Amino acid sequence: MLKFTPLDNKKSGGCPLFEEGRAEVYDASIAQSWKSRKSFDTRSSPVYDRAMTVNSERWTVNNRHKRRAILLVLGALALVVLGVLYQRVDARAQEDRARRADAIIILGSAVYPGEQPSPSLRARIQHALALYRAGIAPNLILCGGLGSHPPTEAEVMRRALVGAGVPADALVLEDRSHSTEENLANAKLLMDARGWRSAVIVSDPFHLYRAEIIARDLGIDAYGSGANASPTYARAVLRAWYTTRETLALVWYFAARVGQLSIVN
Repeated sequence: MLKFTPLDNKKSGGCPLFEEGRAEVYDASIAQSWKSRKSFDTRSSPVYDRAMTVNSERWTVNNRHKRRAILLVLGALALVVLGVLYQRVDARAQEDRARRADAIIILGSAVYPGEQPSPSLRARIQHALALYRAGIAPNLILCGGLGSHPPTEAEVMRRALVGAGVPADALVLEDRSHSTEENLANAKLLMDARGWRSAVIVSDPFHLYRAEIIARDLGIDAYGSGANASPTYARAVLRAWYTTRETLALVWYFAARVGQLSIVN
């Protein structure tokens, strides 16, 4: 539809045809613009729907690839950390740092039926006895509570050492613990009560790295000495297995410490 405006002879030069042509061009432009907008309304276009579907699929695939890449990187880092810790646990197992101290702490191990020490516990008792006879320390702290079979690990150690000629008054029993951390935490209380500061820790060699870290975190001036005769260390397959287990236990200990620090802070 044509839209006419009053003639302005000054602007149009007094020519009606000029005004009519301008109106036609104006209306045609509006019609073409509206037609274009309607035909290219992307929200209702199949092309638009397909494009959105493709973009969504690409986004999903890209995110899946990113997550997979992140998991691979984290997995690789975890393997590197575990490898480094395994090497440290194994390297520490090969050192004997025994030196003169206030006490020898024997960490507990299983008691077998018939009130007999397990091979690992027997090896620890024998190694601690050798250190005692060598004059490394005048006192022994025997750690370990009741396990699957009576009596307590500490009591089995006491009987064996007394039977080997160690005076009963040189033995201090810690018979309530069920883990390495409890062994050492309770031993620290016994040491504090007697004014002792330093100790040589006796355990299986692969256990020493973690035991020393825990003891020092508790404030004990600690030095580890491994019972190399223990079958869990002397046999290669068992040694690899228990060293791996110790590595994981060390990771757990560090993670627990970080968690405690986060809660405190």
